[in-house]
Amino acid sequence: MAFELQMLAFVTLLFMLAWLPASVCKYQTYGLGWLMSNRTTAGLPPLPEWGQRAERAHNNLKENFPGFAVAVLLLALTGGFTHGTQIAAAVFAGARVVHMPAYIQGQFWPRTISWAVGLGASLYLLAMAVDGLVKF
Repeated sequence: MAFELQMLAFVTLLFMLAWLPASVCKYQTYGLGWLMSNRTTAGLPPLPEWGQRAERAHNNLKENFPGFAVAVLLLALTGGFTHGTQIAAAVFAGARVVHMPAYIQGQFWPRTISWAVGLGASLYLLAMAVDGLVKF
C-alpha cells in the first residue's frame, strides 16, 4: 500500500476517535444517563473550557479531513504519488496529531502552527492531485 494511503488510514483512525475527549468531558460533567439520552441541554451548565475546546478541535478535524482525503484519493487514482506527496501526507498526519491535544490544552501557538502546517500540506497534496488530473 502506498505511504500516502497509509497516512490516510492513520488520519481516518484519528478522525474516528476524535469525538472521545469531548465525550469524556460530557460524561464527567453530565453523567452516563445524559450521554445515553437524547441529550437535551436545557438547564445544564456549560461544559468546562477544555471540553468546549475538545468539541472545537473535533469540529476542526471534521473540516480539514475531507480535503486531505480527497487529495490522497485523487493522487491514488491518477498515479500521482511522489516523494513530495509522501512528505506532505506525513506532515499533515503529524500536524493533526499535534493539533488536537494543543487545542484541548489551550496552547495557542502549537495549535495555530500545526493547523497552518497541516493546511499547507493538504493544499500541496490537492495541487498535485489537480495537476495529475490535468495530465490524466
